[in-house]
Amino acid sequence: MQSATNTNKSLLYTLLNEPLTFFGGLLLFLMVFSPTYNMAFKIVFIIILLITVICSRILFDKLNVTKEVFLWYAILISHGIFFTIIGFLNKNNPYFVLRTTTYNIIWPVFYFIFTIGLYKRTSLIFLIRVLVITNFIVSLYLIGSALTLLHVLPPLGFLSFSMSQLDYDTTAGLVKVQIPAIISMMFTVPFLISFTLLSEKRSLGFKKWFLYASILLSIIGIISSARRALMLNVFFGVLFTIIFSWWANYSSRRILKKNMIWMVCGGLIILTGVLIAVADSGFIDLSLVFQKFSEAFASKENLSDKSVAIRYDQFDLLIKSWLQKPLLGHGHGAVSSFVVRSEKTPWMYELSYVALLFQTGIIGLLIYLALLGWPIYKGLTLLRKGNHETALLLMPLMVGCTCFLIANGTNPYLQSYDNMWTLFFPVAVINYLTKELSCPTMV
Repeated sequence: MQSATNTNKSLLYTLLNEPLTFFGGLLLFLMVFSPTYNMAFKIVFIIILLITVICSRILFDKLNVTKEVFLWYAILISHGIFFTIIGFLNKNNPYFVLRTTTYNIIWPVFYFIFTIGLYKRTSLIFLIRVLVITNFIVSLYLIGSALTLLHVLPPLGFLSFSMSQLDYDTTAGLVKVQIPAIISMMFTVPFLISFTLLSEKRSLGFKKWFLYASILLSIIGIISSARRALMLNVFFGVLFTIIFSWWANYSSRRILKKNMIWMVCGGLIILTGVLIAVADSGFIDLSLVFQKFSEAFASKENLSDKSVAIRYDQFDLLIKSWLQKPLLGHGHGAVSSFVVRSEKTPWMYELSYVALLFQTGIIGLLIYLALLGWPIYKGLTLLRKGNHETALLLMPLMVGCTCFLIANGTNPYLQSYDNMWTLFFPVAVINYLTKELSCPTMV
């Protein structure tokens, strides 16, 4: 297996020598940093990447994808096509059905082409570095937004926080800062935690102090947002790294154990000191944040959080709708006759997996969950075969993907192009590493 060399190449060098990698990294940065924003730039980069990848594959007459990954995409896209047809047969609103084809059929096809385009180790390392750096930038942006919007700092003329806003939670008595990239942090924060736990003194060009500082900034940003799923993903980031390490080699487990000791002993002391200082400043009321977090685990009879109560009721009503057609469901674009959460997108619900059960039935849901679980299963088999470098490149992506899929259960994050990279980027890396480790027959 090749060593990760030349990880500190400049952006100019990458642009001149690997333009496909450069534009792929820019697109990934925009999707992570500004979901739903900068759409014109994203469209331009998407078109550039699609044309370049398609032309290069035609030129070399090779798809550059393993049979397993090809079959995975084929089943996923066929799943979308089949339940789109079911939606039309059940006479769902045609406009609603067609709207669902973007994230069930069209975007997966695009991501399949992008998967084909990831065939160089330097490209893989560059994209992983983009994720680490973007999470750092997002954390700074989130904290800066909080300090500016809450008038702790005066407005900065040279820096706009136009994507941020304050959200007043009157039930908990909290003022929360919201930015679109909070959704991306559902992936990038546990990814960063896992990457740090597996890193030595310097990994892919990043020194340990930078990684620890990034985690600290991320946690402060998470607390200022008061997002329960994000707080939970900090814990999950550590938990799934430990679990997945059981499949990794001895070297990875040794490094993980050493870093866990440093993180628990040193990291918790520093974090505690910073949080006490932040609390004393009056910037954040940690007791209210903890109260907000704990309300997510209250019983149905003792709920005070409106959003949690809505999800409890939504679960019951979607199950009631599913029981009308339990095997194949009502098809994509279906709207429950018992509950509608959005006038603009009435077929979408916070409980995305329960909504999928209602729309695709138990058969469709089981197939879809198997598709979501396959990258994790395949990743574990690759961890067994590979060395520590394999674990460093793959395991943080598996951890981030797992945490994001859990968070997706309470919000339909995967029904947006800007968030689908959280599933398809790990699949693209699995495709690359499978070829590198075992060189199977290619399509």
